[in-house]
Amino acid sequence: MSEDRISVPLSDEKREFIAERIASGDYADEAEVLDAALALLEKRQKIEILRALIAEGDDDFERGDYMTFDEPGELTRYIVDNAEALK
Repeated sequence: MSEDRISVPLSDEKREFIAERIASGDYADEAEVLDAALALLEKRQKIEILRALIAEGDDDFERGDYMTFDEPGELTRYIVDNAEALK
């Protein structure tokens, strides 16, 4: 992993918050605080993507644009038969 450094201006409130998190023992240093913040941003992005996909699925369902599979193995057969088209 590269040890490149970046410089980011922070408000006094943010600096104090970071210092408090480190002082509490929650994080060892500023890098750990930043890592945690970036991890949360990544999770938020994934949640936004999932919400958009759920909304798309809801819209499809409301339009009647869906399939049902009644017999055991029917979904598996559909996926195998259409694997190339589903990529």
